[in-house]
Amino acid sequence: MNFNERSTSILGNKWVTEVIPNAPYVTDPKWMDKYRCKYVIHGDDITTDANGNDCYGIVRDQGRLKLVKRTNGVSTTDLINILLSSTKDHYEVINQEFILRNEEILKKFGTGFDGESAYNDIYYILNDDQIKSIQKVNDQNDYNEYIYIKGSFDLFNPFHIKALEQYKDQNLLIGIYKDGYEFTTMNILQRSLCVLQCKYVKSVIIGVNDMNDELIKKQFKVKNIIKIGDFNNEFNYLKNDGIKRRIQNDLNKFLERQQKKSSKTEYEKILESQQNPAII
Repeated sequence: MNFNERSTSILGNKWVTEVIPNAPYVTDPKWMDKYRCKYVIHGDDITTDANGNDCYGIVRDQGRLKLVKRTNGVSTTDLINILLSSTKDHYEVINQEFILRNEEILKKFGTGFDGESAYNDIYYILNDDQIKSIQKVNDQNDYNEYIYIKGSFDLFNPFHIKALEQYKDQNLLIGIYKDGYEFTTMNILQRSLCVLQCKYVKSVIIGVNDMNDELIKKQFKVKNIIKIGDFNNEFNYLKNDGIKRRIQNDLNKFLERQQKKSSKTEYEKILESQQNPAII
């Protein structure tokens, strides 16, 4: 992704307030001080620079590094491999076992701007004919009518974010297509987490298809139904598998990247075992 795409993606996250351009790859405490940052947050894997040194070594030594556990089941490497192979082995079936297994992480992503209090209404479709609730925060009677936007939201990107931003002052109900309804590189859990982190989303229904429209209209005050692909914005080139096309057009470059990343990851795992950092 280029800088505009990356900054748009990050600014669309409900836990982000500002994006600073041209940040150094190796974190510099002076840079942090300039923007009044007390800590730097990173996943619980070590990242190295071109010389094999820990990019966060300096701030780690100063006690200014906070680590968070990586989200299980979400890997850029895995996604690229799936995209290149077009496998469907990653698909999930939405049933009670799926909900029990993923309820905790869905609720974590359904928190508000403080990262703690429940914020999003989270529903799912069971057996194609029942709407069940995972988390219900808001009384539907307190809302005006919903704008219902549905789609796969695969490889959630700036096109999706800008489309949803158009309705940021209205009550957005997002329907996320179930696995297999359209081919998707991400499974239903991954796509749901991507939608839930977006600051313009208030309510989601996981596992919908177009035939659920009447069922959804009966339960919610739906003003308009819009497919995500019907939007147009500056990132139109990313919709309809735009990211997939980009990777396929530069296949050799991405395969080379994957090979380098694999070697680099093995070295970083060795460093990680030596550091044994605490996770918040």
